[in-house]
Amino acid sequence: IIKLLISLKDEILDIIYPQKNSCIICESEFIGICPLCKSKIKRVKDNDKVISYGYYNGILKKLILEFKYNKNFVAGSILVEFLCEIIKKNNLDVDYIVFIPSSKKAMKDRGFNQCEYLAKEINKQLNISICKDIIKNKNIKEQKLLSREERYKNIKDAFSLISDKNIRNKRLLLIDDVMTTGATLYECEKMLIKNGALSIKMLTVAKSYI
Repeated sequence: IIKLLISLKDEILDIIYPQKNSCIICESEFIGICPLCKSKIKRVKDNDKVISYGYYNGILKKLILEFKYNKNFVAGSILVEFLCEIIKKNNLDVDYIVFIPSSKKAMKDRGFNQCEYLAKEINKQLNISICKDIIKNKNIKEQKLLSREERYKNIKDAFSLISDKNIRNKRLLLIDDVMTTGATLYECEKMLIKNGALSIKMLTVAKSYI
């Protein structure tokens, strides 16, 4: 029944946001994003603790903003393809995907959690189980409005778990859409380690220049 409901949801989204027979960026004859536009995305080559597909500017920034604020799920599906590409390339062998939870305000304004969408679509394509036990346990200011130092103070102790059942002694893949200072990811990572995670790989679609 669950699989049927998911299939119906996907079909409804296809009706609302139909795939065009043209590149989402340049409108050339190509479904999704054409090779030329994709090649213009500046890739992150020197990944450190956090693995990111590309830098947050130009075409990649446009795709993220279209997906995140205009509910363009064609753009969202392209971002999922990018993340699956990285997971395969880096041989990220994990037990569960976990994702950064949205605040109540963001959920109300946006209507969905973009990170949860990415996690669910990766689950469909790569069959990696999802753990939804991370919650935000306090209201915080929007990180994008703050300085680097303020971001770390703002996000401190913001996350907790409903249960550590799927966390303890597990290898986790933590997903976020954009990494700026890394404050959100590192705070979430700290909480997961405290609750017994065996290892944590962190993955984002984009990395800001900040």
